[in-house]
Amino acid sequence: MAKQKSRADRFSDATSKISAEKNEIEELRDELQNWRDNLPENLQEGTKSEELATAIESLEEIIQSLEEAEGVEVEFPRMFG
Repeated sequence: MAKQKSRADRFSDATSKISAEKNEIEELRDELQNWRDNLPENLQEGTKSEELATAIESLEEIIQSLEEAEGVEVEFPRMFG
């Protein structure tokens, strides 16, 4: 029977996943920003540019929330002592 991980270890694993997912969302944001930056001139002030800007802004908000979550520390009580 495998030993269950401690709560602290499980929390550490979860925060590692947050970091990995934040990196993925940053890549998506960068791809959309690159797409927007390279739109032809006639589309730079149009609907597509606005849609991209809205999506980029949403991704930025998610990234900010994940960064806040990454910075949280939890001191788990010990069973004994």
